[in-house]
Amino acid sequence: MKIKINNDKINIRTGGYQINNDNPYFLLLHGAGMDASVWQMQTRYLANRGVNVLAIDLPGHGLSEGKSLSSISEMSEWTIQLINKLDIDSISIAGHSMGSLIAIDICKNISKKINNVILLGTASLMPVHPDLIDAAENNLTLAANLITDWSFGTKQHLGNHPLPGYWMLDSSIQLITQSKKRVLAQDLIACNQYKEALTVASNLDKKVTIVSGREDKMTPVKKAKELHNVIDNSELIIIENVGHMMMIENPVKVTKIMNNLFL
Repeated sequence: MKIKINNDKINIRTGGYQINNDNPYFLLLHGAGMDASVWQMQTRYLANRGVNVLAIDLPGHGLSEGKSLSSISEMSEWTIQLINKLDIDSISIAGHSMGSLIAIDICKNISKKINNVILLGTASLMPVHPDLIDAAENNLTLAANLITDWSFGTKQHLGNHPLPGYWMLDSSIQLITQSKKRVLAQDLIACNQYKEALTVASNLDKKVTIVSGREDKMTPVKKAKELHNVIDNSELIIIENVGHMMMIENPVKVTKIMNNLFL
């Protein structure tokens, strides 16, 4: 599905199904340097069960046109523009990593439209080491290898995916290295500079599900707990034997968590 925002074609993955306005809407937001293909294990399943899945490629990412945005607040404002463009009055949101910060910020601005929120691989702060930002600027292959190595759990480094032949590490490296120039670096800087997560989260009046991987080195469980502790109506789910990319590492568990929103 393609729509135009500010004259740029934006790619939205719907799980292969047409949008039906009688069905609930579910917006999926990807992480830094990635695109909506990270949700490929969830989109078709949910769409097949009557959910209007909108897994978007943010501007400058994946198959979407336009320049990548330089801050979480800009990404939030752009996503709200997309929701309004589609004339959606009620929607649930799931965000992974950088996408979780965008989701939190969206709730600050259009709280009445949001039903439920799922934050995956999230944290109260997302500091990024200067060396990683430098690699993202000057050596994308190195940056992709570093991120991928840190993002997956121990078992996933050896295989262990339910889909035969799916090579998790290499597919993630390829995804990041195919990103446009400076997109990863700009995304990482945006995450590093966003300091409002705890403040905004403490005012959320939605049901929030926080999903954290026990072996997550990028956004450790203890930082996810800090968000959980300030959100009154929140649930923290820790998935064992996975890292930061839990929707790829354990797609069955993550899809079940998502599907429970609509039961």
